[in-house]
Amino acid sequence: MRHTPAVLIVVAALAALPGQSVAQRALKDHEFWAAPRAYHQRDISWKLSAAPIRSTPLKPTVRLTVFSAALPAPPRLSWRQSDIALAGAFTVALLIDAGQTRWLAQGGWRNFRESNPILGSHPTVGQLNTYTAVTGLAVLGAAAALPARVRPWLLGAALAVETFTIAGTTHQGIAIRF
Repeated sequence: MRHTPAVLIVVAALAALPGQSVAQRALKDHEFWAAPRAYHQRDISWKLSAAPIRSTPLKPTVRLTVFSAALPAPPRLSWRQSDIALAGAFTVALLIDAGQTRWLAQGGWRNFRESNPILGSHPTVGQLNTYTAVTGLAVLGAAAALPARVRPWLLGAALAVETFTIAGTTHQGIAIRF
């Protein structure tokens, strides 16, 4: 996969970002939800005279309407730095495992077979790509949905499975690839 180093750099950069940006804090401020409204003063004469007579010129005024009703807060995902580190490590390990398996699939599976029963003994590169994407989204989505006290256990278990898989494949003579 040619774009894997770029993906890893993006993942590392996103993991290094602070928890909340200025825009996210502004969205929580109810004074942010204001909409300007323009009202015009009009002098309308309904006379049948030849030339309209205006007493005052039109003056636009701008008023600020503030919505003060309580907005429902969107659900917040508060991940600790250790959770983010585990999720990043799991993602990198998943991509390494996918790279090793993809290399075997491109080589025609000579003297090798896949041990994952979901994929079958000789999956194609497309099946591997789909499985990698679904697995990554499923693990990270489940980690986001779980309570904070359970999250590190799930991410740690997923990282351990991927680490043992990479170690076993490396032990069979397959290089670490992205």
